[in-house]
Amino acid sequence: MLHKVKKFGQSLLLGTAFAALLPLWAMADSPEDVASQALAIASTENHKGALDLIAAQPDQTRNTYDVRFANARILAWAGEYNASASEYDALMADYPGNPDIQNGYGYLEYYRGNYDQAEYHFSTVLTDYPGYVDAQKGLNKVRAAKADKSKSDYRWRIDANVGMSSFDNDQQDWNDQSIRVEHVPGKIAVHGSATRFERFGMNDIQVMAGIRSNTDNDWDWEVGAGVTPGADFRADVTGLARLGYKLRLDNGTILHSSLGYQLDDYDATGTVQTLTPQVIAYLENGMILTARMIHVMPENGADLTGFLGSGLIPLTESLDIRAGYANAPEAINGIVIDTESLFGGLSFQLNENLQIHGTYARDDREGIYIRDGFNVGLTQKY
Repeated sequence: MLHKVKKFGQSLLLGTAFAALLPLWAMADSPEDVASQALAIASTENHKGALDLIAAQPDQTRNTYDVRFANARILAWAGEYNASASEYDALMADYPGNPDIQNGYGYLEYYRGNYDQAEYHFSTVLTDYPGYVDAQKGLNKVRAAKADKSKSDYRWRIDANVGMSSFDNDQQDWNDQSIRVEHVPGKIAVHGSATRFERFGMNDIQVMAGIRSNTDNDWDWEVGAGVTPGADFRADVTGLARLGYKLRLDNGTILHSSLGYQLDDYDATGTVQTLTPQVIAYLENGMILTARMIHVMPENGADLTGFLGSGLIPLTESLDIRAGYANAPEAINGIVIDTESLFGGLSFQLNENLQIHGTYARDDREGIYIRDGFNVGLTQKY
């Protein structure tokens, strides 16, 4: 019996010693290993566990570059922005000119919504290290966020456009002028527009109004209606609706799919219904790609289906170029005929709230005529 008690006491002593030494063994990893382990834990959204691991290390480990840098990054991910900023400030003072630290500070400012400061940090890194991929990704994110912010941070928007079309036959030139005003009081936006069309030696003025959602939710919608009093060639009454959904991919791309419906009622030729399913891809580098199907159902004629594809490429922060191709049915004066179109244009951002743009389109209306159309306009936000 005494032998068993003695053996039990030895086992208990060894176990206690092992338990006491275990934390020391856990802290015996190199600073690089500790930083890697903490970042791996944080990548599972367990920010507290990652920060606790760092806090459990001895001073000589916690005060190394690798662990301090990991700590700053994890604090930013955890939303502890002030603590992260203090760590980054100290790191930048101790390691001046370090691109990794400045890049990390850029992401912190991006998370905080301080886009100008974030852009400064990323741009500074890229000036000295043009091939720094993560800094370029950060800069793209910042510019996309600033563009989205400029789109949403307004209460009034005015769009004005002037267009002119000429033909390859003896048909008289067309022209049109439009103005559209949108007000954004909150989670919805309301708009109204008036467009004057001069065609076939006649004038029509169409008036439209509508509302749309104005949130960052995945689902969005829009409805509208319009009339053309005493219409000669435009629809007497127009109604439209659209429902959309945003799919956000891990690489930063947003796919916005939607289904639109429009009904145009012509006094002379009956109704024309149009379905337009489409997908718009907003890429992380600022490019926008659009694919749309156009299915037209005239009351007095066979259904016709076509498609449209287009792309927008940002050339600089202020200048965009766009181009596209369509082979789709088009209703003019209530008559639906397939039309092949090539179009393109430029948009220039004069300042944060003012943009000017110009487009050109060449339409081949199934052997009837070829139309060259030019349009210039501006967008002003308040």
